Amino acid sequence: MNKSNFLYGAFVLAIVNFIVRFIGFGYKIMLSKLIGPEGIGLFQMASPILMFFITFTTAGVPIAVSKLVASQKASGNNQGCKKVLKTALLLAFSMSSIFIAIIVLFGQFICSRILKNDDLYYLIIMLTPAIMIISISAAIRGYFYGLKKVSPAGISQIIEQLSRIPFVIVTIHFFQPISPKYGAAIAIIGISVGEILGLLWLVLHYKLYSSSQARLSLKREVHATFLSRILFIAAPITFSRLIGIIMQLANTVLIPQKLVEAGYTSKEAVSILGKVMGMTMPIIFLPFIVTSALIVNIIPNLSEGFERKSFGSIRANIELCIRLTLLMGIPLTTLFVLFSKPIALTLYNDKQIASYLSFLGLSTVFMSLQSTLAGILNGIGKQVSATLNSFIGMCFQLFFTYSLVSNPSYGINGFFIGFITSSIIICTLNFITLSRVISLNVKILDYIIKPVFASIAGIFSTIFLYNLLLNSTIRSFITLLISLAIGGLVYLFILFFTRALPASLTKRLFNLK
Repeated sequence: MNKSNFLYGAFVLAIVNFIVRFIGFGYKIMLSKLIGPEGIGLFQMASPILMFFITFTTAGVPIAVSKLVASQKASGNNQGCKKVLKTALLLAFSMSSIFIAIIVLFGQFICSRILKNDDLYYLIIMLTPAIMIISISAAIRGYFYGLKKVSPAGISQIIEQLSRIPFVIVTIHFFQPISPKYGAAIAIIGISVGEILGLLWLVLHYKLYSSSQARLSLKREVHATFLSRILFIAAPITFSRLIGIIMQLANTVLIPQKLVEAGYTSKEAVSILGKVMGMTMPIIFLPFIVTSALIVNIIPNLSEGFERKSFGSIRANIELCIRLTLLMGIPLTTLFVLFSKPIALTLYNDKQIASYLSFLGLSTVFMSLQSTLAGILNGIGKQVSATLNSFIGMCFQLFFTYSLVSNPSYGINGFFIGFITSSIIICTLNFITLSRVISLNVKILDYIIKPVFASIAGIFSTIFLYNLLLNSTIRSFITLLISLAIGGLVYLFILFFTRALPASLTKRLFNLK
């Protein structure tokens, strides 16, 4: 079994992502019950500051490191791989130091003038250690992804979650009763605690791997050469991600303000923000368990493919990524739209979240496909086009948020309309851009129609079984899991029966001959 096979790596990383997201999702549910929607709202208002600054070091840099390490590895230049990582670490450390200084010096201004909430000052100060740790970890992960060694990076993410959650839960319980503000502060400190232990794991595995490698070097290249290459690849990707973070920050600031204009109190507006961003969005982002795994693994494979001029393999991998994304995105869209109430009531016991999930669920398939296509474009050197497409779509989202949320007839639905519209626009533009570069053979019947038919059958099976078990003595959470599992099996059975799954999927996954 050749573990360099990109589909194998994607499968392993998808499993890791599932574990991490499952743990993180359970953590979000527990946290929302411990500190309430207002505490979650404060946490969500502070988080974009962290996301904004680490975007410069975690968006494009790991992808650039992954591509360059894969290219150096394909050439047999082990020392070149190490130089790429050392250059990226130096860049991450330098930029993080600057960002920490900015937060310390201008934190009060950021809170009072931009976020419009002075209670957030100490929260964003507590974010500063995480900036440095996350930036360094991201560079090392990019190194391992470039080598197609997904396990060390994946396990580090699990360690982060497993260490952060006990720290936060135990600390909050120790200080009970606790205010939303202090609850949010403990949750933020927990980010750094988890990241430190995850980083230690990465450093240990780097040392173990580095000591086992021969000092083979075919080219003598200085760090400045690699720095220029990293910046060339990373800059447009970082700018694209930065646009998303700025839009998220803008929405975080605008939504509460516009809801107040629509007639809500400030406390109600923050609670709605917490329910949307902190409770509903984690469910909507479930497809990224698969898409992020596909992206992380296909980028170094595309880089290596271009190095070796294996264009047939490149096209086949791209088509498979798109097909797998649709096979996962279509049923989840159907699930969120038609089965939102049982999910929201079981997880949060909140009918309002059910309506949010049903509305936002319409964007799921477009978001997942948009993410995969953007990753592919980055892998084939079309970073600028992907960035432009993202910018166009985000502008539409911000326009709808600004113009509709303050209208009492729309309220938070104005944000939902903009979010869905933006996802559709970006997805469409990315697909058009990719089609102009590579001729794709997308079969509508196998890629879309069959999965839609299987999804409808699966969701109706889920609804029927859920209603059948609802009045039994089985706990609601177990009822939900059983219903989802049976619906998923029906979906997979129909896919196999209609031959909607790629015939070579199993062989490619395990690289069987």
